[in-house]
Amino acid sequence: MTGLRSYMIEKWCFSIFEQKFSMLFELRLCNDALRNTQGTYPFMLNAYEHNLKMFNYRSNSICVKVIRQFATIKPIVQLDPNVSNEIDHVSYKPRNHPGRVTLKRVTIPKHLITSIYNIIEDYPIKSVIEESKYLERYLQTRQHPLEMSQIQDIEKQIREDIVSNTDCGHLTERHLQSINDSVKSKLLQKIHNRSTVEYNVHNSLLYLLARFAPEYAVLLQIFTEISTRDPDFKPRSLFDFGSGTGTVSWAAKHVWDKQLYEFFNVDSSSVMNDLAQLLIQGGGPTNQCNFKGIFFRQFLPANHIAYDLVVSAYTLMDLPTRKSRLQTLLNLWNKSINYLVLVERGTTSGFELINEARDFILNLKNGHEGHVFSPCPHDEVCPKFINNIRCNFEVPYYSLPIGSVSQSSREKYSYVVLKKALRDKNNNNWPRLVEVPLVRSKHVICRMCTKQGKLDEIIFTSSKHGKVTYRCAKSSKWGDLLPISLTSES
Repeated sequence: MTGLRSYMIEKWCFSIFEQKFSMLFELRLCNDALRNTQGTYPFMLNAYEHNLKMFNYRSNSICVKVIRQFATIKPIVQLDPNVSNEIDHVSYKPRNHPGRVTLKRVTIPKHLITSIYNIIEDYPIKSVIEESKYLERYLQTRQHPLEMSQIQDIEKQIREDIVSNTDCGHLTERHLQSINDSVKSKLLQKIHNRSTVEYNVHNSLLYLLARFAPEYAVLLQIFTEISTRDPDFKPRSLFDFGSGTGTVSWAAKHVWDKQLYEFFNVDSSSVMNDLAQLLIQGGGPTNQCNFKGIFFRQFLPANHIAYDLVVSAYTLMDLPTRKSRLQTLLNLWNKSINYLVLVERGTTSGFELINEARDFILNLKNGHEGHVFSPCPHDEVCPKFINNIRCNFEVPYYSLPIGSVSQSSREKYSYVVLKKALRDKNNNNWPRLVEVPLVRSKHVICRMCTKQGKLDEIIFTSSKHGKVTYRCAKSSKWGDLLPISLTSES
């Protein structure tokens, strides 16, 4: 089939180019004659030039269409037989197919909103909210820390640029000091958005207002998918590294309230731990704690106790070097019995850190093997990373109704859920929608990541793929799984 395809491409293109050059030769002959009579028949020369341009455009367009028609191998789409059977028996409608894992707009529980309000009621709410927005903008543009060697290279380049524009013939000690000051100033400007935030009392409060709602929504989305796709997973213990305000524990409690008995939280900021403790006490330091089994520590424990669910959310960005990140990841992977969940912002830097962690864990040997549970339906190299495209997803949520009415918002995030087991070859591994489906008149364009580790684009229509498959695709959202299999034409 491949040989026939190549032959037909070659034959069609050769035929078109042969016609093109034959006609082009005739037009050139006409051109010579017209040039000699330009003063008499200028309109004929203009007509010739117009025809030549139109011919070039049309012939090139035809070539492109022919090559696309024969060079693109379109995968065969088949709806999962079990899903098809259940829809036929009206177990559920196509819009509620089992690949639908994205949540509707997330609302923060009322008791948490009350607790947060109790914490900040003694502060000037308006100014605190404005400062929290500034912190949020900084965190959104923040990049992961550079290695020391990278910082030294930047400093060297800055110094060379400054010295090249300086008369070095009569440098005094004062001039040298001025150069050093300029180098330091420009270096700080270069790495400003890579510095960590010191979470004192004030900054911790700003972080609570800026980040609690979006982080809670993201974690609730991830945990809900794990619970939906793996209903037999009933965790009894949770370990949260970089726990911050405790959003991981709250989201996990919402999903597995009757199963979880231990919530072990670690954060290097004692102030942040105190704030999280205050939150579970309803915002009052003298109130009773109704959150049973929760603990807060400032450092990673030295023991080798393992936990059913291990999470690191929005923490890798705070680790200073790649070595420290990988060492931490290894410790977390060793502490996990079933799942390791890693989450970062949906920025380029956030995605790079998640991809770094994903590759590191998947390449571990000697009994450490695992596979990607989500979002990837494969364990190959990320196809988006190869193409310098960040892989992120989006969750809708309502902001905290503090200082203003709760507003509809969206949070982009990059994540990976790693399961400590080899991938089940009998699993369906449905493709995941990695972009917003484009719903058009009588067709839907879906861009997906497949179990082959590739990106595929399918244009679903009712006439070509059937009404049920088309409706499943039309009702799916960015981040959902499509209950289909894709096979190449043979």
